Amino acid sequence: MNVFKGVFLIMLIFSMVSSGFCVEDIKKETVKTQTVASRKINPKARKKLLKAAWRVGSRINENPRKLLNAFHRSFFKALAYKKIRHILQSLYEMHGKVVKVKFVTIKSDTSAEFILYTDKKYLIPTSITVEPEKGKIVGLFFKLPYKKTVGIEDIKSRLEKLPGRVGFMLKKLGAESAEIGTLNGTQVFAIGSTFKLYTLAALVEKKYSWKKVISLKEESKSLPSGQLQNWPIGSKLTLYSLAVRMISESDNTATDNIIDYVGRAKIERSLEKLGHAKPKLLKPFLKTSELFKLKSSTQAAQRYLNADIEERYRILDEELPKIPLNLYSVNHKPVEINKIEWPASPRDLCNLMDYFRKKKDDTAFGIMGINPGLNISKDKFDYAGYKGGSEAGVLNMTWLLKTKKDDWYCLSASWNDEKETLESKKFFEIMQSAINFIGK
Repeated sequence: MNVFKGVFLIMLIFSMVSSGFCVEDIKKETVKTQTVASRKINPKARKKLLKAAWRVGSRINENPRKLLNAFHRSFFKALAYKKIRHILQSLYEMHGKVVKVKFVTIKSDTSAEFILYTDKKYLIPTSITVEPEKGKIVGLFFKLPYKKTVGIEDIKSRLEKLPGRVGFMLKKLGAESAEIGTLNGTQVFAIGSTFKLYTLAALVEKKYSWKKVISLKEESKSLPSGQLQNWPIGSKLTLYSLAVRMISESDNTATDNIIDYVGRAKIERSLEKLGHAKPKLLKPFLKTSELFKLKSSTQAAQRYLNADIEERYRILDEELPKIPLNLYSVNHKPVEINKIEWPASPRDLCNLMDYFRKKKDDTAFGIMGINPGLNISKDKFDYAGYKGGSEAGVLNMTWLLKTKKDDWYCLSASWNDEKETLESKKFFEIMQSAINFIGK
């Protein structure tokens, strides 16, 4: 039940700044974005940035050499020489040879952002920072690579090739509502921590005060992700602070404290209004600690699965509190993901995001917008609200997006595999392509 932080694979950071590389033709390179066009930069400084980009790009190969010609010596204090070589090799193996780079934004005489193009048709948003004297690299940052997308059918085709079950929906919201692309859009999937959006929506629906102060309770403690499980019992936080941690950091203890405060039954009664087509599937509405305990105890899980609905509530209320939480007992293989989880379809989740859009709760918007999940272009989007979810065999990513043209969209996709853990990088790349498709 982790939250996706956006940048997934390679982070080379020194002086807390980012990277870029490889140029097709220094003299012919044109500046296309408003940020680049409006900024006057010293031609010599611009040339240094492009040379640095070329130096890095030329070393994305099967055997990177002479890194000291590209990187300032201080860079290796932050990251070992061998580690940098390994990262550059991995980039080449996974995404191919860099054949072209384009400026995106020039931040200063020593810092710029680029899009990197490879011979395998990948685009890699990157940033680079150089020291001013010789133009050697002091900061390098690679964001999530993605493939250039032809259209929605291309996205669906790539999703269909993933093992297991996949669901997808891209829907335009509002007066001109339309499902632009869908794949198993009405089928239910395990969604992991994305279920926390239902908890957030219950706070909005029941009009709880965001300023309400709650004390952390022992019975509401869970396991990571998050940090609040390490805080002293009795620590006081507002509902707003708990909700921020629940959504942006996917803090499980924050989530369970909110569920216990609001009440399981109240959240369940809200599900139909929040757009879930089959709310009974989410009953009982599990806390994260309950899911951990059920999946780590074969006996408890078996009793729970064999029980009717009333007996399930009794097990949750009376038996599970007696089972201690144990981080080391958490299974790292898929366990009953179709039976002990939070099920929802891509359409259900788009209905939920449309609920948030219609409610226009600025606080909820702000909370969902803290962590955008992947790379969201500020040139194309005015708003991105996001929540993702994962456990062994489960991935979900769901967005509420508003474009610069004031069009609202929901993008939601789930990937489940009952037998195997998932190769999340592939899923992230496809979803990045879907986001870029919306922003065209």
